[in-house]
Amino acid sequence: MGIETFPEIENFQKLPHQVIVKGGSWNFSEREGAELRGIVINNIGQPICHLRISLIVLNDRKLPVLNTSVAAVPETLSQGGIATFIFQLKDYAERINDYHLLTHWKFDERP
Repeated sequence: MGIETFPEIENFQKLPHQVIVKGGSWNFSEREGAELRGIVINNIGQPICHLRISLIVLNDRKLPVLNTSVAAVPETLSQGGIATFIFQLKDYAERINDYHLLTHWKFDERP
């Protein structure tokens, strides 16, 4: 599901029952490096915590050349909650065309 379909979604019942991660477009400059902003939506039906996003950058031969992660803000989400994340890769000196985003989290079992 592409991010362009989100405006058509009327409620969370139409989203897949999973933690959804979507990245926006990359910003790139020679001086500041590469930057990616995105969102995470919790739609699994339970609160989650310790939410981290992993970024895997692939080269033109589809081989991984970079793997890094950041904490989402906020790190704890209730059902239907939305968090944001920002990857700032100051030492990466080329445009990023091929990448994967993965989420890591735990169920929030606090009372």
